[in-house]
Amino acid sequence: MSTETQRGFAFNHGDWVITNRRLRERGVGSTEWDEFIGNASAQLLLGGTVSVDETDFPAKGFKGMTMRVYNPERDEWAIYWINSSKGVLEPPVFGRFENGRGSFAGDDIDAGRPVKVLFDWRDTDTATPRWSQAFSYDGGATWETNWIMEFRRPG
Repeated sequence: MSTETQRGFAFNHGDWVITNRRLRERGVGSTEWDEFIGNASAQLLLGGTVSVDETDFPAKGFKGMTMRVYNPERDEWAIYWINSSKGVLEPPVFGRFENGRGSFAGDDIDAGRPVKVLFDWRDTDTATPRWSQAFSYDGGATWETNWIMEFRRPG
């Protein structure tokens, strides 16, 4: 069992202001980004083996919730996303932290197309962690980063 993976989301508890950059259109080669602010509050539960956060995207008119669950037998996290606009628990991504970086992968559907999904957490040992999401529409041959979140503490 990796202590780094087990403690993986300890950095995330508390309140955050998040600068979001999201592609206006995914999977079509777009280079136009939409930038907006989110406000998040995160907490650790069950001795740190569960991490839950809620993020409000006021300019977009929706909220999101992330639930992360650590499985000590597999030494990995499962990450689930819920969007208030859809009201659906999205398929999870799975992964771990190694050498200061969190990498999580899974499968999903985007606009009716199957996609491979990668979440990347970096700089989690700093005051400004960064998360990004990338999709592959061709089974992992090429990747398109479509959402980047840069975190900072309020105030």
